[in-house]
Amino acid sequence: MNNPYQILGITQDADNKEIMEAQKVAMMEKKFPLTEIHSAMRQLLDPAKRLAADFMYPAKIKNQKPQKITLDVDIADLNIDNISDDSFDSLN
Repeated sequence: MNNPYQILGITQDADNKEIMEAQKVAMMEKKFPLTEIHSAMRQLLDPAKRLAADFMYPAKIKNQKPQKITLDVDIADLNIDNISDDSFDSLN
């Protein structure tokens, strides 16, 4: 069976109402056989089968570039004289 989300043209966060509407649209477009469209709808309306579909056909996650973090602190204003030698013992 093909990806039910692809057959109905919906995302994984679609609710039951959107699934029913997508089924009607998919039946009118006739890109897939009617039996496959109906099977995809039934699979996504059943919570257990939908969970299985979510694992079988995971959503693609866009890779995001790491963002540069900037701090508005002047290094000259930092005072490290107050740090004791015992402060670094907890790091071991």
